[in-house]
Amino acid sequence: METARGAAQAERSANQVACLRFLAEAGEARTVGMLSEGTGLSRPTVHAVLDDLLDAGLVEATSPATAGPGRPARAFRFAREAGLVAGVDLGPRGARAIICDLSGRRVGYAELRPDGAADLSLVARALDAAAGSLDLSGLRAVGVGLPGVVEADGRLRASLAMPDLVGLPVGELLAKELDQPVVVDNDIKLAALAEQRGGAGRGYSDVVYLQIGHRLSVSIVLNGVIRQGRHRLAGELGAQRGMRWTRNAQRGQLVWSVRPTGAEVLAAAAAGDADAQAELEDFCAQIAGRIATVLLVVDPEIVVVRGGPVEDSDALLRPLAAAVENELVFPERPPFVASALGREAVVLGAVGNAFDRFSSDIYGVHDYPSPWSHITTPDPDIVERTSK
Repeated sequence: METARGAAQAERSANQVACLRFLAEAGEARTVGMLSEGTGLSRPTVHAVLDDLLDAGLVEATSPATAGPGRPARAFRFAREAGLVAGVDLGPRGARAIICDLSGRRVGYAELRPDGAADLSLVARALDAAAGSLDLSGLRAVGVGLPGVVEADGRLRASLAMPDLVGLPVGELLAKELDQPVVVDNDIKLAALAEQRGGAGRGYSDVVYLQIGHRLSVSIVLNGVIRQGRHRLAGELGAQRGMRWTRNAQRGQLVWSVRPTGAEVLAAAAAGDADAQAELEDFCAQIAGRIATVLLVVDPEIVVVRGGPVEDSDALLRPLAAAVENELVFPERPPFVASALGREAVVLGAVGNAFDRFSSDIYGVHDYPSPWSHITTPDPDIVERTSK
């Protein structure tokens, strides 16, 4: 009896997902007949599913105009504005926040710089800035990205970038403040997830993500899932005692000589500056051994690299790929490609992680897939709000 009941519930959930996905992808109202044809479900089944979705507030009925005589057939649309899901990228230099509707489309975005040291109060402030005139009472879940080792329960275990937050139950504190379910993870791991789901690594299951900024960070996605490890330390190469990516790195911070930052060195190299090109080649030679070790352990399908604007990326990718190839005995190696999501990768990964983690709470439908294709597609009509 229980088995039969469970099978019936599973079938009902699958039918709900099929109809809701069809309406979400259509982007406009569809009749029962169109739903039946598009999903392969019978009309009575579609009617029953629509009743459930109407009760849940996930669809609404409309009356489309018709060209001929007679009553127009009722049509139904996905009520994507019925709820909101947010993501926040919190770091020492400020916060980015993104707000999406239930279809994953961006409806708000903002960047906020702190007055002093960045702290957890920036999360709520960034969300308010991103919301603008939106009513945040419709918020159903929030994802947050932090620099450092983040425990499964959202506690920040270690962080060179934000030491004042170490030891705090960040997830629990933010859930209480926002009165919403909150999921917290490492920022670079979330960036890797976003690139794998909807960026330069889309279509690949196994991705290594390499970020070269103020620090050098590595994250791994295997079989489409962030590789965390038993102690949430996967990819934390800087946790090895005495490990330095480069000769002149200082407490994990990369130090450059030709220009103040790596992005500026990259831009100069791309513009033809010989000194900048030489420094990049030397930098790549220094880190190539560590990268090669990661590749031999993981054997990924692709390596996504973020080091600056995509238009300058070739100046980094060419010497990096060549230096790593020199470290490998076998000729097979994954392609090195530039990040497609750039500086938004973390915040996009944060909101996508919230969709992944809280899908049933967000939709009230079991196993509804997260809308990554929409999450990672910018909306040109959304104005970015930046505050000090």
